[in-house]
Amino acid sequence: MKLRISEITRAWPSTVAAAATIVIGVLVYLDGQVPSAFTTLFFIPIIFVAYRYSLQMALLIAGMASVFSSPAMELFGVTLDASVKPVLWLGWPAVYLFLAVSLNQWSSLQQQRSQLEMTERGLMDVSARNDRRERELETLSAIHTTILKENDEQTVVDEITRRVAEVCGAKICTITVPIGTTGQRPFLPVGFTDDVFNRFFPDGAPYGEGVDGWAMLHRRVAASRNVFEDPRYDKLRDFAALAGIVSAAASPLDLDEELHGALLVCYGEERDFTPEELTRLERLAQQTELAVRSARQRESLARLAFETALALTEAIESRDPYTGDHCRRLAEYAGVMGAKLALPAKEIEVIRLGAALHDMGKIVVPDSILKKPGKLTPEEYTIIKQHCYSGGQICKRVGFLMNAYPVVYHHHERWDGRGYPDGLIGEKIPMGARIVAVVDAYDAMTSDRPYRDAMPLEEATAILKDGAGHQWDPRAVRTLLETTELQQRFRDPHDGHAHADGLVLPQDIEETVERL
Repeated sequence: MKLRISEITRAWPSTVAAAATIVIGVLVYLDGQVPSAFTTLFFIPIIFVAYRYSLQMALLIAGMASVFSSPAMELFGVTLDASVKPVLWLGWPAVYLFLAVSLNQWSSLQQQRSQLEMTERGLMDVSARNDRRERELETLSAIHTTILKENDEQTVVDEITRRVAEVCGAKICTITVPIGTTGQRPFLPVGFTDDVFNRFFPDGAPYGEGVDGWAMLHRRVAASRNVFEDPRYDKLRDFAALAGIVSAAASPLDLDEELHGALLVCYGEERDFTPEELTRLERLAQQTELAVRSARQRESLARLAFETALALTEAIESRDPYTGDHCRRLAEYAGVMGAKLALPAKEIEVIRLGAALHDMGKIVVPDSILKKPGKLTPEEYTIIKQHCYSGGQICKRVGFLMNAYPVVYHHHERWDGRGYPDGLIGEKIPMGARIVAVVDAYDAMTSDRPYRDAMPLEEATAILKDGAGHQWDPRAVRTLLETTELQQRFRDPHDGHAHADGLVLPQDIEETVERL
C-alpha cells in the first residue's frame, strides 16, 4: 500500500503537466488560429517537467506542445498563417525540444553537482569522524601502554589527562576526586595549576558542584553548554571565570571500591556536546579507571612487598641488639638519593627494596662470627663476604624479590674493581648497588657502635670524599653530600644503634671503611 501511494505521489506532477499542455492546446483550438496568443503558454509545462523530471517526460510534453502548434491543427479547423506555415513544421517543435533537452540536462548537471557536494561533505564528515576516532584509539592505546609500563599513579594520571585534553580538544582536563563527604578537588590538572584552584578553595570545592560533582553523585555522564547559566554551578563560577571555562563535560570514574571520581574536560567557549562526544568521553573514562586502578594495585603490592622485605630483614637484624633500624633507614635514604638522581620511579622502588634487603644474606652467618667483639680472622671475613651471594640467591628464588637481586648481590662492589663478589668496576656496577654502598657506609660511620661512639659527621664526610672514585661512585657520593634533606637526617641522632652488614667494626678507620 505504501509503495502504491509513493508511485502515485511521484506520477501526479507529470500528469498535471500533461493535462496543462492539453488545456493550452484546447485554448489554441478555441482561439482558432496558429500561431496563437496561447502558444507561448506551452513553455510553462515544458519548463516545469524538464527542470524537475526525466528527459523522457520532458520530450513527451514537448512533443504534445509541438503537435498543438503545428499545421496538423488544420485537421481540427484551425486557421494557419500561410506565410509561417513552413516554420510551424520545424520552428516551434525545435524550440520546444531544445528547451526540454537543455533544461533537463542543466537540471541533471545541477543535481549531480549537488549530489557530489553532498557526497564530498559526507566524505569529509566521515574523514573527520575517522580522524577523531583514530585520535581516540591512539589515546586509548597510549593509556594502555601506560598501564603496561607499570608507572606510578601520579605518572599515569598526568599522562591520561594530557592525552584526553589533546584528543577532546579541551582547554582543561583533570580527574576530580572527593575530599571526604564535603569537598572535591582536581588531581594533576592540565590547563591550570593547583595554586589557582587553592586560592579559591583551600579546603576543596563544595562536594557535588559542577558537572564533575554531578557526575560523581549520579554516576552518569554530564555536560553544560554554559557553566554561568547552569544551576549546578555556584561557587565554582568565580573559578570558571578566572580559568576561562565556559562549557564542560564529565564522566564518572570508579577509582576503587570506595573512591568515586570524575573525568572532566572544559572548554573556553559555549559548546553543544554531541552524543558521540559524550560517548567518547565515557570510553576514555573507562580506560582511565583501568589505568588508575592498575597503578593503585601495583603500588599496593609494592608496599606489601617492601613491608614484607623489611619484616624479613628486621627479623634477621634482631640477632644483633645494636642493629636498630639500619635497613629501614637505608631504604629511606636510597629512595631520596634515587629521586635526587632523577631515576625513574619504578627503579627507585627497586633500589629501596634492595636497600631494605641488602643484609638478608646474613641469615647464613653464624652468631659466633656475626657478634664477635674483636677483629675477624681471614676465614671469618670470607664467611661474612658470602652474605652477598646468599642474599642474592634468596632474591632469585622469591618472585617479588627478584628485581632487587642486582642491588643485594653487588652492594659490596667497589668503584675501582677491588670489591666483591664479582669485582665489577665503575659503571658496570648497578646504580642501585652503588647508591646502597654509599648510604650503607655513611650510616654505619655516623651510628653508635657498642665499642665506640658515632663518628663525627665531618670525619665521615671526609672519608667519603677521600674514597670517591676509588671505593664509591663519585657521583653517588656527591649527591649524598649535596642533598640537604639527607644531611639533616644524618645530623639528627639515630634512634637506637646500627651498623653496616652486622660487622663489628675495628677501631682503625681505614679498615672500617674497607669492610663496609
